[in-house]
Amino acid sequence: MKQYKKSFELKNAAKDKMEGKYGGGILIILLSTLISGMVRLSINSVCSTTMNTVYAMTGSTGAATAISFLFDALLLGAGIILGVMNAGITLYFLNLACGQPAAIRDLFYGFKTDSRQFLVISAAMMLCQAICLWPAQYLSQNFLAAREIRWLLYALAAMAVGLCFYIPVSLGIAMSFYLMLDFPQNSGKETLALCWRIMKGQRKRLFVLELGFLPLMLLCIFSFGIGFLWVEPYMQMTYTCFFLDLMNPKEA
Repeated sequence: MKQYKKSFELKNAAKDKMEGKYGGGILIILLSTLISGMVRLSINSVCSTTMNTVYAMTGSTGAATAISFLFDALLLGAGIILGVMNAGITLYFLNLACGQPAAIRDLFYGFKTDSRQFLVISAAMMLCQAICLWPAQYLSQNFLAAREIRWLLYALAAMAVGLCFYIPVSLGIAMSFYLMLDFPQNSGKETLALCWRIMKGQRKRLFVLELGFLPLMLLCIFSFGIGFLWVEPYMQMTYTCFFLDLMNPKEA
């Protein structure tokens, strides 16, 4: 019978593995966040300027809305491409956990190899998020524009329904980048299917592990976000320990 580690054991293991190594972990996650933020900020800036120009020229809100949807699609595409960096972050923390050399250049590993595999996984994760959560985001924007309570109720209902689908699906494919690095001969689709099978019976355990980070995240908010610099690497290493335990559990 397989015996998996409990959440506190995984967290303790992550603390031990990150001791004296937070500098690199903070740097690689910060670099990834800055790159993603700059790209998204640039797209949003161009989108805002274009929408204002189109509205000034045509006076049509429909045309401006169409431009907004076009840039939403562009943001989604950019998110998929930027998501490939998660493969590099995963590799970095796997190397740390296994005592192998880890470097900041690992962040771009997914672009150096056959990136199609990582793009498929990133696309699956981004599309899952967009399909499940975008309706609630759209309805929230309507509420902010109209300030009508019915839009808020619609947004909350859409969020509740979206989360019911998003949480189990996202947990089911959460370890896909780890598996892709472990089995590089597989295609992206094969890796997603393999992850879905492996995570059967394990999604609840991962969900409970993630919930355990909520108090730390609240404390980070009170620290004006500075605490996230240390919490993010710690969380990433904990997920890495979860994966290693998932693939090589002890025998009871």
